[in-house]
Amino acid sequence: MESTTADFIIVGGGLTGCVIASRLAQAASSPSVILIEVCPDPTGEPGTDTVLAGLGLLGGKLDYAYQSEPAAQTTRRVHTLPAGRTLGGGSILNYGGWLVADSKDYDAWGKAVGDERWSYAGIKPWLDKTEKHFDVTSISDDPERTYPLRDPVANAWKELGVVSADGSNGSMTGLSELKENLRRDGVRQPSYAAYPLKDVHLFTDTSVKRVTFSEKKAAGVELSDGRTLQANKEVILCAGAYRSPQLLMLSGIGPKETLSAHGIPIIHDSPEVGRNLFDHFAVYMAFRLRDPAKNLALGSPGWTKPSLFKGLPYDWVVSERLPQEVSEKHTKDAALTERNLFEVLTVYVPPGIPGIPIDGTHIATSTMLLLPTSRGTVSIKSASPDTRPSIQPNYLATDFDRDTILYATRRTLKAMLGTETMKQYIASETPPSGPSLDGLDPLTPGASDEAIMERVERSGMQHHHSGGTAAMGKVVDTEGKVLGVEGLRIADASVLPCPLGGHPQASLYAMAEQLASFIVA
Repeated sequence: MESTTADFIIVGGGLTGCVIASRLAQAASSPSVILIEVCPDPTGEPGTDTVLAGLGLLGGKLDYAYQSEPAAQTTRRVHTLPAGRTLGGGSILNYGGWLVADSKDYDAWGKAVGDERWSYAGIKPWLDKTEKHFDVTSISDDPERTYPLRDPVANAWKELGVVSADGSNGSMTGLSELKENLRRDGVRQPSYAAYPLKDVHLFTDTSVKRVTFSEKKAAGVELSDGRTLQANKEVILCAGAYRSPQLLMLSGIGPKETLSAHGIPIIHDSPEVGRNLFDHFAVYMAFRLRDPAKNLALGSPGWTKPSLFKGLPYDWVVSERLPQEVSEKHTKDAALTERNLFEVLTVYVPPGIPGIPIDGTHIATSTMLLLPTSRGTVSIKSASPDTRPSIQPNYLATDFDRDTILYATRRTLKAMLGTETMKQYIASETPPSGPSLDGLDPLTPGASDEAIMERVERSGMQHHHSGGTAAMGKVVDTEGKVLGVEGLRIADASVLPCPLGGHPQASLYAMAEQLASFIVA
């Protein structure tokens, strides 16, 4: 018989939920732990073992594929927002990249919340712990996994004056070797496998309607089927940047106007719930190879070496600041001007760019905003947990973000098309094609600002790195405890007070480890 009472009830079995559940269950005090996941265990599902096979999971049954509200600055497009709809959450859908943020980003987090435990010095021990736990490896650790364009791509960036990131004091500025948390044989390490749940009472295919309260103290949860589960110590939300704020509001914690409009009794008026949404917005570009017969990209007939299929085919990440003359048009705040504001990845396959075949004729780039200043919202449409939340991403709403993506896109074009190194390999940029993409011209390093921004607005998309909707200092304290109530905590990307560079999984694993240590203590 399933247990209906536990010391801790965790809602959401995604990346952070599995970490929290596993660490609590392993604590010396042996607390009882219930982990509730609305979706199934993906074990045995096709495509979940490797990253390349997993490219086909986006938009499928293991992806929530939320639909945004029309976004004004991206031609009022409705964006599809992937989120793991399965045990393991995003660790089943992501591309395996292990890219930590720059030390200045963590320092900005610590400063924003007034707690050094979230500065670089405070979080570094947890970053180190997760890397040891995961056996994180560099792509170049496997000598058989050497991509043909590895040296040319590195040399192109060096031709533009980009230096190798030295890594000292956590600096990620410049050219860095990519790391992954895939196993050495290329198999995924999803959160539920890396953090065993053998001592956790696991409820899958189980939906939570709301958190229940005894006055101002969280008492447990009510499930959608009417059952209730009791928490002796805490309820911990790990449902992600879209679902955690929704659950808060359904439980009576959120903006009082929103709660009243849907007839939800107010437990605590918390106007910042659902605000502060951010994501890493990016533009993907495809580049036609001069001679596809050289087997430079995935899909080429000669791309047969098994090691080349172990992960997403890439080697390098470039993280850069804006030139002073660009950044100081908007701010003189060193918290932004002295930090990496964009990232460029070169990928030897065009993953999902509309109209671009995966046949060895093209490689691709991702040019991504690291520290967007635009903010969106998450809200509820009804008092039912079955109704998906309203998500307004509000991409590119600030001139700073627009100037940053403009400069970064032109910088990418110069690297791929304007360097002597890459001119040997790249013939031209190929625009995406398909519904709502007609009439786009190929971009060049000398393209007008208007042409580049048209491409960004019509084809740009998020990098599936959302956060901020239950921010530290506004909705929760620096240990994840929800302000205004007792016995309720949040431990997922929604608590990030500000964007971080890199890609979120490395930072989120470290964050979850530290939050788990607070709870255990």
